Amino acid sequence: MTEYVHSLEARGKTFSGLLEHPHTRVVALAPDGRRIAAPASLDVDGDRLVPVPEDNANLLEMLHPADVLAALAAWDRTCRTGVGTVKARLRDEPDRHYELTAIDMRHRYGVFVCMLMDLGTDQTDPSVRSEQPLASLRPRSARMLKRFDGVIVDADDRATKMLGWSRDHLIGSRSTHFFHEEDVQRSISAWLDMLSTRQNSRVRVRHLCADGSWLWIEVENIYQEAPDLQEAIMISHISDISEEMAAYEAVRQREHLFRRLTDSLPVGLLQLGQDGSVVYANSLLTTMLGTRTAKTAREQLANVAEQDRANLDTALQSVLGGGPDRELEVTVQPSPASGEQRRCAITLIGLSNEEGAPGALACVRDITESVRSREELRVKATFDHLTGCYNRASSLAILNQELSTENHHLTGVIFVDLNEFKSVNDSLGHAAGDELLVTAASRIKSVLRSDDVVGRIGGDEFLLICPRLEQAAEVVNIAERVGKVLEDDVALSAGVARLSAAIGVACSTDGSTGDGLIAQADAAMYESKRCRPRRPVLFEA
Repeated sequence: MTEYVHSLEARGKTFSGLLEHPHTRVVALAPDGRRIAAPASLDVDGDRLVPVPEDNANLLEMLHPADVLAALAAWDRTCRTGVGTVKARLRDEPDRHYELTAIDMRHRYGVFVCMLMDLGTDQTDPSVRSEQPLASLRPRSARMLKRFDGVIVDADDRATKMLGWSRDHLIGSRSTHFFHEEDVQRSISAWLDMLSTRQNSRVRVRHLCADGSWLWIEVENIYQEAPDLQEAIMISHISDISEEMAAYEAVRQREHLFRRLTDSLPVGLLQLGQDGSVVYANSLLTTMLGTRTAKTAREQLANVAEQDRANLDTALQSVLGGGPDRELEVTVQPSPASGEQRRCAITLIGLSNEEGAPGALACVRDITESVRSREELRVKATFDHLTGCYNRASSLAILNQELSTENHHLTGVIFVDLNEFKSVNDSLGHAAGDELLVTAASRIKSVLRSDDVVGRIGGDEFLLICPRLEQAAEVVNIAERVGKVLEDDVALSAGVARLSAAIGVACSTDGSTGDGLIAQADAAMYESKRCRPRRPVLFEA
């Protein structure tokens, strides 16, 4: 509900209405809340003015300490809207209650005024305070008579008690004069509708009370036939609906708080009905998924990549059908033209009648950066950063995996050791040595089968894993191809280096282990180093 700023006229009426109560006392206040002498223009009997202390103490010093915070809130409301009301006790009279209404009257008197209305004392044990709110003493219904143009011609006693205005204040005024400016047009439409259709009409409005507060009422305008419309007197039944509207306002505030909270979360939220309709989606979700407000889950999740769509639809239908909560990762491409894909984690949570209505809640997190970091860590843990080959640990893991699933096939390994590599580092520098390693790795990969694996297991040592062989001769042939591409002069940035390698070959047998095969290929490689000319050597027991 929008906070209403009281007009200057409304403040004047509130001030005059409160002065009608014979026991109301008045305090003049400066803008900072200090008690000051009342200006002569205020024209209030001296016995109704609260004496001003010599030190111009703040009004709050008059109040019971337990009521100071509530009074501060009311003063803040007065500064914003022109009128603020609070019920409080005085420090010197802790058992007596007052209604304090602060009004900004600087436009007329140059000061704020605070009206103190005595509400009486507690009749119960002081240790158990049980103050009865004034609202509970207020009539719940009342009646007014109005002319065809909405001018009030009579009001019953219940109307004066409900609204706080005397009959003299009400009679002769248009009823819209007391309505909240946001409700005036609606009330006029209801009144004209009654006159044109000659049928009763109802409208809900906020009515200004004499103490400056606003009371929600429902007005039923009852049409009365008359020979001349200008002589007709209409009946308005008034019902106090403040409690009902307060409940609506509490719900609205909770909904507003909920939306503020969900919009502040770093998670996209999507609430779905049991039929897959969208109940609520926070702003981050639409940004994350690149979709606007949608009516169905399919529309809201339209930018999920096709390869993940089937899994997401299956999981969503399962959760909506009462199945267990699910978690999955999907790729989202908000703008197909830009090609910018994001990776998102979606948690699907089933909702039942205990949460208000059956359906599902989808929590969406953008995990693109964490996936990228995870992939970078996986690459660092798996591959050699210089050559792009598998590192020693991952090469041995792949080899052991192949040996455990041979299924009557053989697995071959080729151990490659570059010759005279140290002399290249010494003569041309380590950068040239790195360049030679990259060239060697590239040449090795160029002659292998698609399933073969290349690993760098030492400074100048490579391990080739050749799975699913029919016979040992196949791995020997692969080793010979490798030997040929590694026998050449290579032009490097720092000069020309001679590339050659000693190559040892081993082939699995029943009971072979990864470490055992590597040791066999390593032994064969040393035999290759002794050969002139060098050639691949197959390990033989």
